[in-house]
Amino acid sequence: MQQATLEKIVSMSERNVQSPVDVDAIRGEFERVQSRANGISMLLLSTADGRALADWTHARLDPRRVAAMTNSFLTLGETLAREVGMSGADHATVSTAQGSLVVVRVTGTRSCTLAVLGDPNATLAVLLFAARECASRIRPLI
Repeated sequence: MQQATLEKIVSMSERNVQSPVDVDAIRGEFERVQSRANGISMLLLSTADGRALADWTHARLDPRRVAAMTNSFLTLGETLAREVGMSGADHATVSTAQGSLVVVRVTGTRSCTLAVLGDPNATLAVLLFAARECASRIRPLI
């Protein structure tokens, strides 16, 4: 490989390096949110490419797998909203007899996805409020 090509690659990779995320501070916010809202069983922050950054959970699940799916789910919702002539999706939800999941976009220095899972006792309104509040509090941390 030519030296000029190597220098371009190194230069590009240096520009794409983002500052590290304060995972402890984010988990602290997760604990704060779950202590204020009954029925939350998981909070998960993932990157736009589906990698788990931070999680807090009582649920029996693999945060890495869920991270990849939640980002894809929200992206699909955003795309669908645009396709049918809406401005854009504020959030995406899944509701079942076992509980509900709310997924929101958090855009700070980087774009992330926040997922909030609730048990059957948590209303969708509580989960959406918790997700929005948590997103606003962690936005400066990402």
